[in-house]
Amino acid sequence: MKKFYIILLCLFATVGTKAQTILFEDFEEDSATFVNKFFFQFPSGNDTVWIDADLDGIADASGGNRPNEWFRSFGFAYVDSTNIVMASNSWTNDAQNPVANYLILPPIHLNDASGMLKWKSAPRQTPRYLDGLQVLASTAGNLDNAFSDTLMLYAEMTALPANTSDSAVWSAYTFSPGFQFGSDGQYVEVHNGDSARLVGVLRPDSASLSGYAGQNIYIAFCHGTHDDNLISIDDIEVDGNGTVLAFAPSADNFSLNVFPNPASDKITVQYSSPSFMVVDISIYDELGRKVQTIERAQNIKGNYSFNADISKLAAGNYNIILNSTKGNSMIKFSKM
Repeated sequence: MKKFYIILLCLFATVGTKAQTILFEDFEEDSATFVNKFFFQFPSGNDTVWIDADLDGIADASGGNRPNEWFRSFGFAYVDSTNIVMASNSWTNDAQNPVANYLILPPIHLNDASGMLKWKSAPRQTPRYLDGLQVLASTAGNLDNAFSDTLMLYAEMTALPANTSDSAVWSAYTFSPGFQFGSDGQYVEVHNGDSARLVGVLRPDSASLSGYAGQNIYIAFCHGTHDDNLISIDDIEVDGNGTVLAFAPSADNFSLNVFPNPASDKITVQYSSPSFMVVDISIYDELGRKVQTIERAQNIKGNYSFNADISKLAAGNYNIILNSTKGNSMIKFSKM
């Protein structure tokens, strides 16, 4: 009986320490959901939604009218042909300037060092015209120059073999620094007997986010390749203890949200308006006294976001209260 209890305790311990899935995206949504989730725009620096940005503006030269930003596609390999992935094109006939396509996740707050990023990726072909990929992180916003940390680097082909007879000889190619997809003979398919253009199979990879404990983090998948072909990503997952700071309003309430929380000198407040309404949003201290009005507006149905300066507030705990002609909502936050 004692052994039986020990086994049960081990099982419960295992269940209790299972990592939480903070975010997961497999791009399999219906079109309406997809369009409402992914914003095709330049990052503003503090976005709280998925951003899909073409920062290079170089036109497609493949002849296939490929979009300039990340776009939904089916997987390249036979085994992935029913999977919907996000793909990005680098076939531009411009060998001097790389594409700069960024797929940026909403910000995530990581409570501790248990954070882990997982994803799958695959190039359209390798080694000939192998596309590279950078997996990046930032704690200073989501502008492209803020992504100073590299979580994973995939190499791109930079030069063809000197002799055409060596087109199937891996060592005859030149690559940029990073992992050369397919160089280990794994996660590739041979199509039409062409060993110079092996097709990438979605390969799982991961990166620890332990260095970002207690911080807000943006993660970006950057396709920054010079004139190659296509790259794909799928099944993006962030595990650990934390929170997605994205604004996800529901249809039947105000979905009042504030971040960062705790905050020092500025906060971003987000809320939804279920219909036309007059809104007053103010900050109250723990004694119920109004200390600052941060928003007065007349809104139609929609989602709203604004920044507020709280630098003059004393350190402590506060309530943000939304009063409107349609109802009220409240959320707590702390000033450091």
